Amino acid sequence: MSDQLYVSTDAHGVQRVDEGDVVWGLPSPSGTPGEVTTGKAPLVLRDAQALLDDLGERIFLAEPVSDVATADEAGIVVTGTARLLAETAWGVERAAEFALDCAEHVLGDSADAVLPNGATLGAVVADARQVLERSSDAAEKHLGVLARLAAARRLRQRGELLGDLAIEALEDDLTTAMDALDDPAWATVATVRDAVLGAVEAVRHLALPRYIEARERAYEEDSEGADGKRETPAGILMTPWGPITLGAEHQPGYAPAWVAARDTALRARDAVRAQGGDEGTERSWQSQRLVELLQANA
Repeated sequence: MSDQLYVSTDAHGVQRVDEGDVVWGLPSPSGTPGEVTTGKAPLVLRDAQALLDDLGERIFLAEPVSDVATADEAGIVVTGTARLLAETAWGVERAAEFALDCAEHVLGDSADAVLPNGATLGAVVADARQVLERSSDAAEKHLGVLARLAAARRLRQRGELLGDLAIEALEDDLTTAMDALDDPAWATVATVRDAVLGAVEAVRHLALPRYIEARERAYEEDSEGADGKRETPAGILMTPWGPITLGAEHQPGYAPAWVAARDTALRARDAVRAQGGDEGTERSWQSQRLVELLQANA
């Protein structure tokens, strides 16, 4: 297990666990650790490998204060009290970058596979990186925002095309009685699709922060519904696309960048396993890359 332990939370520093929400004392921007937190149930801290399955909107370095016990699942410790030491560099851009890294790492020879529109899988990932880099510019002039939105829409169209290919691969698997997760074609296409959509969501976060923030609040609320229904609060929001009525969108197609990052890492491990590789080795690589991104400029 890594010496470093992490806690993943929502935007407000709340950790969602089955036993009930944990409201953490947050560290100060100057570097002062947060207040010691005691949960209603034992607190859960994760090392980098276990964190791959629990990526959230914010990620903090954490340490136990009381005695700890190793949980049944590798990389997880539980403790009665703990505190957050500092916030990592994780965010929308880091999540999208991590998703693209995971996809690119497993592409291999599949990077040269040609899509029906003439683009290769490798080119789609490269395009996503370029959009992500441009969206990191400090300037936020109106024309720059519109340009990024146009690029995001083009990338989303490519992402949907990749989604169609993934569905076709799954149908072929069903026809031949194969397990979809054991088919390299399905796993690879699904991985790239998730990475591209993760980058698109990152661009949308930066271009339309109020719009995306409203949708993420709805996403978090919907995730807690016992009946499984998705209800988005009504409201009109003016955007560069024109007026948008919250609640009128196709909600199931949306996922925050951190969800796309988590799912992409999972799809990448599926792809490695389907190709006969070592899934454990891939998880180790992913955790190392994740740590690098968490520490970047922190």
